[in-house]
Amino acid sequence: MSAPLDIVAQNVLWNRLISVCEEQANALMRAAFGAIVREAGDLSAGVFNADGQMLAQAVTGTPGHVNTMAASVRAMLDFIPPQDLSPGDALVTNDPWLGAGHVFDFVVVTPVFMGAQIVGYLASTSHIVDVGGRGWSAEGRSVFEEGVTIPVMRLRRQSALNEDLLRIVTTNSRVPHEARGDILSLLTCNDTGATRLLDLMAEYDLGDLNAISDFIFDRSRAGTRRALMRAPEGVYESALRLDGYDTPIELRASMRVHKGRIEVDLAGSSPSVDRGINCPLNYATAYAAFGIRALLAPDIPNNHASLEAIAITAPPGLVVSAERPSPVTARHVIGQALPDLMLGCLEQALPGEVLAESAGALWTMSLSGAGFTSLNVALGGMGARPGLDGLSTTAFPSGVGAVPVEAAEVAAPLIYHAKEFAPDTGGAGQYRGGLGQRIEIGAREAQDLSLSAAAFERLTTGPAGRQGGQAGAAGRVEITNGTQITDKGIYEIPAGERLILQTPGGGGFGNPAHRDREAVLRDLSDGLISEEAAATLYQHDPNGRTTK
Repeated sequence: MSAPLDIVAQNVLWNRLISVCEEQANALMRAAFGAIVREAGDLSAGVFNADGQMLAQAVTGTPGHVNTMAASVRAMLDFIPPQDLSPGDALVTNDPWLGAGHVFDFVVVTPVFMGAQIVGYLASTSHIVDVGGRGWSAEGRSVFEEGVTIPVMRLRRQSALNEDLLRIVTTNSRVPHEARGDILSLLTCNDTGATRLLDLMAEYDLGDLNAISDFIFDRSRAGTRRALMRAPEGVYESALRLDGYDTPIELRASMRVHKGRIEVDLAGSSPSVDRGINCPLNYATAYAAFGIRALLAPDIPNNHASLEAIAITAPPGLVVSAERPSPVTARHVIGQALPDLMLGCLEQALPGEVLAESAGALWTMSLSGAGFTSLNVALGGMGARPGLDGLSTTAFPSGVGAVPVEAAEVAAPLIYHAKEFAPDTGGAGQYRGGLGQRIEIGAREAQDLSLSAAAFERLTTGPAGRQGGQAGAAGRVEITNGTQITDKGIYEIPAGERLILQTPGGGGFGNPAHRDREAVLRDLSDGLISEEAAATLYQHDPNGRTTK
């Protein structure tokens, strides 16, 4: 065994662990069958120590996947403990209350052995397009309708695949070849990470990860607490209203900041509903914690210790803490709104330092026809920040990208007739909110299409501005035959008709009258705002003057 590593070597090793995760994620993206994983990065990958605590995560990935996975590994080991594992084993589950919040996300955990000893785990999560049931729809009245649920079990036992399990999944899936391939891609990416981890340990002559775990956790814990102390101690409250399904949903938070720790109680949020927009607490916790860290501790790496200082609680049975068997397919409608709820609390603690509200939940477009299902996402605008305009068509907080038009059209008989910025959708402000986008889609051939509109949110009210900034535009969805889509049901698009979506824009920051004149002219030149908006919202006249 080599001598203990100095602080420089430990920091290098820490960064090398992150590179292991990134190679793991890249292997998953190369091997994945589903475009939403391969093209959009809807996944997570991470290295865990022998106690099942997350040491490092890949840069590629979503907070909902990463932060739920941080707890998933230890939860899965409660069902199949380490002493029952052997080299070559791998565990799997898609249980929404143990994994990433709905049955479409599978978590695979692979123990890493050095001799007879487990020295760590590789874990990964990704989206499987179809696992039966109603498919991608919020219409289910219980989780039993939403697809097959796999309890914690072995996906592989001593290098032998559990073909019985894979047959259960593929028999229930409308796209069995893709479902099998996506599950095996999780296994492959973990194996890639395990190989790289063992190579790294051999390079540094490490028999375990104990010392580097202590180093990472000690510094992450201290750095996170220092960062959280930037918010003055106190109790702050915030509320957010969403469209919901049949009726609006209220999200409420009470945040207590005390001695470098933040505790959030989501009591007061709406009760769970009998439609699939409920959110298990594990997924709600993942996004709420991300919202806090994004503002206060963006430079602290995400791991077991940096998440310790943030506690999210809620009484059982709320829309943010739904219990089995509540339907949860579109849990991200609620979960991805929670960062804005947290930022609403922090705006009271740090007025003028918090970005405006963003479009929030991804708009998932699940279109199906004769023999195909296509899943893609439409992205809204991000809220303006103090000193900067909001990012346009950017998935905040998920970070997921959209499947490129070319790839989507190759994978399914669809035509994207338009995909462009939607002018005037960004909230007016001294700093403008990010723009939403307009997308127009139709079938390549004369056939009916079915749309599962499970995740269209903020159709009623756009994201709020801050510090005098105006709200971003609300979203709008329609079919060219005149049908207006106003809920999260299933809609038929007759042959020859097209689906038109306009996603919400981000909220603005600061008084629009204070916007820099050159910025207004630039927005006009780039087609981001109209002449009418320039005149009425920004007080700009066509003679080049800006009146105050």
